[in-house]
Amino acid sequence: MRFEAYVAMRYLRGKRKTRFVSLITIISIAGVTVGVMALIVVMSVMTGFDRELTAAIIGNRAHLFIEDRYGAMANPEKVIAEITRLCPEITAASPVIQVEALIRTESSEDGERYKGAYILGIDPARESDVTSLGENLTTARGRVYGEGRLPRDKEIVLGYLLAETLGVGVGDAVAIITPKGKVGPFGRRAGQEVWVTVCGISQAQMSEFDTIYGYVDLGTAKLLTAVDGVDGVHCRLSDASIETANRVKERVQRFTALHCTTWYENQRPFFEALKQEKVAMFIILVFIILVAAFNITSTLIMVVMEKRRDIGILRTIGASSASILILFVLEGLYVGLSGTAIGVVAGTLLAYNITPVAEFLAWMLHIDLFNSQIYYFDHIPVAVVWSDILWITLCAVALTFVSTLYPAWSAARLNPVDALRYE
Repeated sequence: MRFEAYVAMRYLRGKRKTRFVSLITIISIAGVTVGVMALIVVMSVMTGFDRELTAAIIGNRAHLFIEDRYGAMANPEKVIAEITRLCPEITAASPVIQVEALIRTESSEDGERYKGAYILGIDPARESDVTSLGENLTTARGRVYGEGRLPRDKEIVLGYLLAETLGVGVGDAVAIITPKGKVGPFGRRAGQEVWVTVCGISQAQMSEFDTIYGYVDLGTAKLLTAVDGVDGVHCRLSDASIETANRVKERVQRFTALHCTTWYENQRPFFEALKQEKVAMFIILVFIILVAAFNITSTLIMVVMEKRRDIGILRTIGASSASILILFVLEGLYVGLSGTAIGVVAGTLLAYNITPVAEFLAWMLHIDLFNSQIYYFDHIPVAVVWSDILWITLCAVALTFVSTLYPAWSAARLNPVDALRYE
């Protein structure tokens, strides 16, 4: 062991009469440990939420939406055949019609209820291959309200929050009112009303879809629009990554007259907000480690004051200023590295076991720390990303190193004559 490393390790233990310094050292290690643990757990949970929410968005929205640049798509089957031949990454595709409408309930004791909604006309036979609508009608993955089946002629699936607002359930009748005109034997008629039966309640685990979306089959949607054709085709890709979606979009727009929109472009503000929130949380929690680093600085200053005589003797017998500097830097790094190592191990273990820990705390405190009906998950989503852990480790070590510089510099510039004058 090098001279500086040996002396630095010896100084950490302190003397019997100065156990207070050793206690401060332990507290400094604990501070770094807690900071690193908090960063790892919080960043892992935020990454888990990010991935789960992304999966929910990708599941409820198609990976790629393709539309005609010049209006309604008259022959969607031809388009589907063309794009699947051009892009083998497209594993499923289905036509879709989008309608803005007003939903009205039948008269009851509470009177009629009205609610604006976004109606999607889908092909029930192929929709489950493109989106998660079929799964949303079940109680899988912590869902509570999903029930029923995909729509047939003159039937509708409602988001569960939309159904609650209207006060309807499976088997009830509602009217879809649209401003789209319809051409009849006496000319064009303004607006129309189509009565449909609720055949399913969807829980998409996203408030946007659960609050305003309803789903009908293509035939019913064409009654609402009075237009022959569809608005576009939505597709599912073999790989839902942003890179693959952008690559397919570029290829389709280059070799066809179609326009494409990716799932990321549809929700860009949401994903950008998630990124900024994660960065902000990282910066905030780094201050915990910074506080621990200040504690290391104060500990080293106390050690330097206590070891003035020792430093003077070391300088007298030939130790250089650089050796004294390295000695105290190593002493601070021992504290920081010990706290970081313990924090990485403990934080990773806690992140992987956060759900049972939260359940235990909820049982002890008699409160629901993680309501699945609010957060839409039956467990706390966690994704331990080793690159995040590497950045956390580097930040902790860097802050520890910076915290050692001033005490080490003050020890290195100590004059041995002044240190031994009163000895």
